Amino acid sequence: MDQGKEIAEVTQTKSLTKNFDEADAQPNEKISCVYLDRIEELEDGTAEAVLLTDEDDPAQIILPANFLPDDVSDGDYLTLKISYDAEKTQAALESARKLLNE
Repeated sequence: MDQGKEIAEVTQTKSLTKNFDEADAQPNEKISCVYLDRIEELEDGTAEAVLLTDEDDPAQIILPANFLPDDVSDGDYLTLKISYDAEKTQAALESARKLLNE
């Protein structure tokens, strides 16, 4: 995944609707409803959140649990928003070009 290209914003929602995806998304973003299946504690003391997409062809998304809002728990539905950040992408490209030209 390219840094600066995608930003995930997770907010809690209790309703599951398909229409908000198309209606609320801007041209440079994707909004999806996901289900918080579980939070798994890892051996190193961190935790991972296992999210399931609500699509015809479901997929599993694993994120660090600290990406989640504090008040969510297993069984909650979340809104996952991924957007393209053109300014950060351009700044990263310019920074890389400068490093290559030094």
